[in-house]
Amino acid sequence: LSFMRFVDDGSGVWNGCMDSFTEWFSGVRSICRDQYGLDLTHEAQAINSYAQFLDIQFKFNYGKLTTDIYRKPTDANRYLQYSSCHPKHTFPSIVYSQALRYRRIINDDELFELRLTELREFFIGSSYPSSIVDEILGKVKGTPRVLEYKDKSAQNGAFCPTTWITTYGEGFQEAKDKATELNRALALSATWIPIQPKDMIKVVPRRAPNLKDLLFKRKAIALDSTRPKGTLPCTDTSVIRRGAKCQCCQLVSGSDSVQSNEIVVKTSGGNCKSSNIIYAATCTLCSANNVYVGKTVQTLHERVNAHRASFYKILSNDSVTEIDIDDGNILGYHLFTVHNLSNRSDFNVSYKFDIITYVNPSTIRVTEQFYIDKLKSHMPFGLNQIDSV
Repeated sequence: LSFMRFVDDGSGVWNGCMDSFTEWFSGVRSICRDQYGLDLTHEAQAINSYAQFLDIQFKFNYGKLTTDIYRKPTDANRYLQYSSCHPKHTFPSIVYSQALRYRRIINDDELFELRLTELREFFIGSSYPSSIVDEILGKVKGTPRVLEYKDKSAQNGAFCPTTWITTYGEGFQEAKDKATELNRALALSATWIPIQPKDMIKVVPRRAPNLKDLLFKRKAIALDSTRPKGTLPCTDTSVIRRGAKCQCCQLVSGSDSVQSNEIVVKTSGGNCKSSNIIYAATCTLCSANNVYVGKTVQTLHERVNAHRASFYKILSNDSVTEIDIDDGNILGYHLFTVHNLSNRSDFNVSYKFDIITYVNPSTIRVTEQFYIDKLKSHMPFGLNQIDSV
């Protein structure tokens, strides 16, 4: 044996009987203990039984290799709690990375489906919204199993220098001189001699505001800052029109912000006909903990009509319980149980709606969860259920 580096774990297949393997291992163990001061242990399994190596377990069935994920019996299968104060992109990344790890390790599709079902329950147990978990797991299921390492540096080809951004003025020339000194030292290192990049560290000045920046807000112009930020009625109430009136126009607040638990979020301009939105419903009868955050790819007035219809359904069947509550009828349930309202007209005088932001339908669930967490609108601090996404 030749030890080029320290390796504390290994696995393999022995082509022989158990006695011959035990005899061979005893000889190797004696050499390691006498010459290197290392002691070795082993665990041997039959060829058709799982053998563990790190987080993988494998076996052979009729000559076919089967690989599976390995978890220690003491593993609690708990992940970072969804209520933890981390950036919101952290949680989908954890789900995706764990699912992708399963995809790479497990080579049997049926076994992969079973392990993903178990993984889903682990994340649900850590308070992850089921819809976000299901969406990410569905994405990984459609991903092909790839084991090859992708060398990003070889793909990109061209060398990308490190940019040192600094304000132009006093100290700028000193920064350039220091970068030049560092580039010379790095160019002589064994790592960079084969590449021979021109500049590994590049000093870039940050441009100071000019007169145009001071006179015009280009970003505000691009976003049409003259447009009202509040959610407005889709029709002018002063104009007499034929046909049925929009029942949502009287429910939009027109406010430029939504406040919940001392958190203020600016609203986006729009009206009852706006679609692909994240919206907020505020109960005007409650003094606190009164905001619900929802999503819809339909128009706002269609979604409000659905909430209203759910309230009517609750009134027609007063035996509704908490078990029956979902994302669609939570507003009606709130009026019926908390405020003891039982008239059909009560809905239109109890809520105000605002458009928080516009979203792409592919990311609407993640964006909704972001604003639910930002406004802290989960019960009991708001009207959203824990699993309302």
